[in-house]
Amino acid sequence: MFGYIRIDREALSEQDYEHYRAVYCSLCRQLGKEYSVFARFILSYDCTFYALLIMSLTEDCPEFQDSRCRFNPTKKCSYCSSDTKALSQTAALSVSTAYFKLIDNIQDSGFFKKLGCRIIKPLFSRWRNKAKGKYPFIDEAVEEMMHRQEKAEKNPRCTIDEAADPTATMLSRICSSVPESFNLKLSFDKEKQTRILSTLGYFLGRWIYLIDAADDFDDDQKNGGFNPFVIAGYDTEHIVENVLPALNHSLSEVLLSYGLLDKGRYDVIISNILYSACPKVQKSTLSKYETNSDQRSNDEKSL
Repeated sequence: MFGYIRIDREALSEQDYEHYRAVYCSLCRQLGKEYSVFARFILSYDCTFYALLIMSLTEDCPEFQDSRCRFNPTKKCSYCSSDTKALSQTAALSVSTAYFKLIDNIQDSGFFKKLGCRIIKPLFSRWRNKAKGKYPFIDEAVEEMMHRQEKAEKNPRCTIDEAADPTATMLSRICSSVPESFNLKLSFDKEKQTRILSTLGYFLGRWIYLIDAADDFDDDQKNGGFNPFVIAGYDTEHIVENVLPALNHSLSEVLLSYGLLDKGRYDVIISNILYSACPKVQKSTLSKYETNSDQRSNDEKSL
């Protein structure tokens, strides 16, 4: 997970923002409760979205209570006062993705970063084993994603679709498991709801991978890092026009899929993320290349 699935704060009411913070803080608390206080540092916006999606679709209504942040006692926060499977499963997803990201860093990073990752690996391994014991299908999906991604990155002719597919498939599998794992408010039969969530997860995972690759394009081009857009022969001047159709297609499929789902208590927040925040993140990420392109055009005119 990369942190691109966030809220558009300006477009949310204060009440809805507090609801979002309550789920975010609850996930933080769940990570500390199930794994350790240090596991709170792997908290992400992406996994918070997954928790919101589950909690919005389920029949059970979690209870929240006011408290103080464990890291900043002067700050008030709300958190879920009862154990919920949605938060527990999301915490396991957070741990599994963090563990395999650590393994990836050990394989690809420089000496000092690799050394730091090796030092903390035993801690992450304990978390991963605990998460795997509770939700083996999550760990299996993430591990398969990492193996497929590693194989794709060794292919000198790897296409954009091939590079994005492991992340997309992983999130598709995890999202499509929701109807089997939880009691959902179903206006469709379970099989149809599963297909919708599978499609939503796939294209959301694809969008996340592609926006991250676009974000890293300049650095990967300079440093020789794997990037499907570099392999495709794109240049900085035309990167936006080349990647925008793929990003827009993936995001449009996410929106179409979400539109088919039963809406729940967090529909306003989820809609804010998908319809408002994601397009803004996309525009913001690509804007640096538009600025560079405009600057080059001005330089050429001055010559």
